[in-house]
Amino acid sequence: MADETTPEQKREDEELESQETSGSVTRRQFLIGAGVGAVVGAAGVGGVLAFAKPTPATPQVTQAQTAPIPQTGQQQIVPIVSDLPATMRRVTLDIDNKKYDVIVDVRMSLWEVMTYHLGLASSNLGCDRAQCGACTILVDGRAMNGCTLLAARLGRGQKIVTVDGISKGAQLDQLHPVAQAFHQEGGYQCGICTRGFIMSTYALLSKNPNPTEDDVREALAGNICRCSEYPKIYESVFLAAEKMRKKA
Repeated sequence: MADETTPEQKREDEELESQETSGSVTRRQFLIGAGVGAVVGAAGVGGVLAFAKPTPATPQVTQAQTAPIPQTGQQQIVPIVSDLPATMRRVTLDIDNKKYDVIVDVRMSLWEVMTYHLGLASSNLGCDRAQCGACTILVDGRAMNGCTLLAARLGRGQKIVTVDGISKGAQLDQLHPVAQAFHQEGGYQCGICTRGFIMSTYALLSKNPNPTEDDVREALAGNICRCSEYPKIYESVFLAAEKMRKKA
């Protein structure tokens, strides 16, 4: 059968083919695509269109995802293994420049440990509620109530000082000037509160060797004397201040 294509149609076909090979969208490609779209649309309306199951895409692993995690320089946490129950601690208490290795219950106060575990009688117990000051001791120079301090928290190098730690002995000439002044001025009656007053006075005079009466009242505000021996207690404090200034 003879080719009935005219020269004009041949030139047009050659131009279309050259456009197809160049990679650009040609009119022929557009018409072919439009025809396919029309067929798909008609099939969808007729209810006979079958959708192919999509092939899952293969995950692309980038170089950043495969790169090793940089080291941050943080120290590795090593768990502490202990043979003690969870409520017990092994601590070293520094009391009056002497170290005591002891296992304590985390709920026990310093006064309980000193009295019942270590056999120390250098602190009296009054209210057991940190209100009377009879159990006052010094921790790193601060007057504090031994009945409410947890002993398990004081095994980190803190310096604990009691009334026995500031004197050289039990004789009058061996007592600290504060204790001597309380003895000489009679700044006591039943004696339950006396050790606490001595330690609060010692803390005050260690920082303020020449206190006023207001200074003394403020420093001793946490100590209570149930015998109401306050006038003699204040006289004892001022005599102790005088003794310490002369000794310095």
